[in-house]
Amino acid sequence: MVVVWVDALGAKTIKGFVRVFDIFRFAWNIIIHLVNPSSYNPAMRCVIVKQIYFTAVEIIPLFMVIAVVFGSVIIGVVIAFAATYNLQEHIGSIIITFVMNEFAPFFTALLIALRSGAAINTEIAVMHVNNEINALRAYGIDVVNYLFLPRIIGGMMSITLLSLMFAIIMIASGYLFTLFYMDMHFNTYKRLLIDAVGGVDVLIQIGKSLLFGFVTISIPLYSGLKSGGDYTAIPISVLRGMVRLFLTLFFIEVLSLQLQSL
Repeated sequence: MVVVWVDALGAKTIKGFVRVFDIFRFAWNIIIHLVNPSSYNPAMRCVIVKQIYFTAVEIIPLFMVIAVVFGSVIIGVVIAFAATYNLQEHIGSIIITFVMNEFAPFFTALLIALRSGAAINTEIAVMHVNNEINALRAYGIDVVNYLFLPRIIGGMMSITLLSLMFAIIMIASGYLFTLFYMDMHFNTYKRLLIDAVGGVDVLIQIGKSLLFGFVTISIPLYSGLKSGGDYTAIPISVLRGMVRLFLTLFFIEVLSLQLQSL
């Protein structure tokens, strides 16, 4: 009985390592195409523009409402905490570090994952089941350039731009709460932010947004591509893809916090 259990555990462990290696190989192949100038033909650039429109532009009104509601609540808690413990002079650094480096990129990635991740996973899984992807390969069409890159680049650019918008909305909410809790003048609030923000903060925010964008689109693409050969396997593929995606996003966020604390 013990031998059977150990054998099953070993088989699952090996299968897990093989799957992780396959995911990294898929991601590396995407990166190679990303840095290859020949991948960016006129047709592909046109698809990128459409992907940015579908991923980011269409949801701007809803995204702004969500950003105002959630951003105001979160920033209100932060401001109230700072006021309670007499950290008024550190308001700028607290807001910049929390909003730009952590919350805005992560929360934006979660919203795009919920809206677009499952849809992309389902789309690729259906194409896989219908042998459309094999048909494209049979006609000599590069599937990575035609299907994957436009979605990934669109996702990376969309999350980066929406993350910046989210940060701006939260910072604006921050002023309203500092005015309410501390009666702080706008010029004082502006000075605290200008003194706190630096080039490193901007680079961290953009870098994390791009990484989140790459992961948010590439994992659903991979899961859809690895779905079973019939329609009943599509829901399982979507479920597994979303679980992998959320676990990866949380892992990146925790790793980022650990690296910044060093």
